Amino acid sequence: MTDLAGQLARARAEGGAFALPPRLEIRLGGADAFRYLNGQVTRDLTRLGGNEMFPSCILTPRGKLCSDLLIRRDGVDLIVESDPPLGEALVARLERYIVADNVSLSVEAPRRVIHVFGGMIARESLASAGGICVSRMGDHGKDLDPSMAGDPGVEIPALLDPSVVEVLRIERGIPKWGAELTEETLPPEAGLDRTHIDYDRGCYPGQEVISRLKSIGRVNRLLHGFKAKDPLYAGMKILSSEEKEIGSLTSVADLPGGSGSIALGYLPRVVKEPLFALDPLTGAQRALSITATFGI
Repeated sequence: MTDLAGQLARARAEGGAFALPPRLEIRLGGADAFRYLNGQVTRDLTRLGGNEMFPSCILTPRGKLCSDLLIRRDGVDLIVESDPPLGEALVARLERYIVADNVSLSVEAPRRVIHVFGGMIARESLASAGGICVSRMGDHGKDLDPSMAGDPGVEIPALLDPSVVEVLRIERGIPKWGAELTEETLPPEAGLDRTHIDYDRGCYPGQEVISRLKSIGRVNRLLHGFKAKDPLYAGMKILSSEEKEIGSLTSVADLPGGSGSIALGYLPRVVKEPLFALDPLTGAQRALSITATFGI
């Protein structure tokens, strides 16, 4: 039997490795590709190195998400990575503003990737290995080609169980498209302004809204982490002590060993405990404790 509790404890302390699920990748080529994409996203791509991926966002003019992105260079081209369900919508969004620009778009075949994160990448067998530097788990990380496992001196660690990776994602407040991130999300609500936005760069669609949110210093709701002793599931309503509905759970994971459940969800900017999750099937209320606030 897999020791999930042991895996989780080691990953919390030392980092780990996991197989990345297939991702959407869009290649932008042409003489104007760099200038064009740099005018569409929330990061300044002139700061993007050749061996790293930048987290970024592409927004509507109202400052809401079209997609969260990871962007890297591939020779003279740029690769935009996002979630597979966004394929047609993201291609359409990127094409919308191409007028007289020399830019071509093509969807790439999904890559096979092993992501190594945390202290694990400092191991001698991985520190000098190739790969692409990228943060997928909230700390330092590196994407490796699985074929590197056959290279002399490269030792890829045992892969974490997907359930352990999901617990770590929720613990670290990393939002996921279709759960914490939708077309109605403003980046600061999910804390993406800390990692996905350069406030000292030029114009892009939605910039005025994002800059205004920064200047007034608030959004109406924030992403939170929760823990409960009893089982939780996504979609459960969050109730205040007055039994008023104030949010819902967006992602849930059971902790190994039956030690409870953790979750992510949005709450109003100002909220007080105690809080409860409502089971709509039974009407039972389950006590929730806030573990962290991830939006700012």
